[in-house]
Parts: sequence; structure tokens; C-alpha cells
Amino acid sequence: MPTARTPPIYTSPQDAAQAFYQAFEARDLDAMMATWAEDEDIVCVHPGGGRHVGYESVRQSFEQLFAGDTKLTFRLDQPVSIDTVGLAVQSVVEHLRAGEDGRSGAAIATNVLMRTPYGWRLVCHHASPSPPVTELAQTGPLH
Repeated sequence: MPTARTPPIYTSPQDAAQAFYQAFEARDLDAMMATWAEDEDIVCVHPGGGRHVGYESVRQSFEQLFAGDTKLTFRLDQPVSIDTVGLAVQSVVEHLRAGEDGRSGAAIATNVLMRTPYGWRLVCHHASPSPPVTELAQTGPLH
């Protein structure tokens, strides 16, 4: 009888976010879903895609992404993070490289993580296509 994998306990939001991107690059569905809270209120929006709400919908969205042969690699840039005792919000620019031919692009992503009894877990990942990086403005607070 196969034994179930014990989910990892991420002790910081940064650990959970790093595991999310590692699972993405490895196209490892079980490792990916271990970074998410097992909750029906989780939300995932992929660049140019629809909104997935709930654990099964999010799982199916990654299952579809991982079904292809294209390997993705990420380089994260311009991180901004707000951490509280129980909630963390991270914004990054994801530089993506796809496949052997090195097609590349960028997305602007927001990750929301929550402290759970089992460590930090993602509750929201929202990535949108980025304008060309040279046009990305670094803007401060509105006055």
C-alpha cells in the first residue's frame, strides 16, 4: 500500500513562495499543491487566463499547464513584500523562459500567503502579462 507524502511545513512566506516556483519549474503537481492552502477560497489567475477558485479548480489549472512538454524557468525580479503575523503579500516581476528555443516573456505576479496550522500556504496567485520590461515604471505611492 503506497504511503501518502507528508506535506512540508513552510516556516516563512518566502519558503512557501520559493517552493511554489520550484514546483512550477519541475512541473510537479503534488509539490505545487503542497504550497497551497487546502481551502475552497483559494484563487489562482494565470497570465491571460481565467480565474480558478477552490482547491480542485486550482489543481486542474496546474494539471493542464504541466501536461505540455514546455519547460518553464523563472527569474524573479523587483520583489516587494508586506508581511504580518498571519498574512503576507508579495509582488514580483516573473521573467519566464520557455522551452529549448528560449522564448521569453514577463509577468507581474502577486502572491498572497497565509499562516495556517501547517505552516505558510498560498491563498492567491495572480499573474498578468507584463508590458515590455523597459517600459515598466517604478512608481511610488500616489499623493
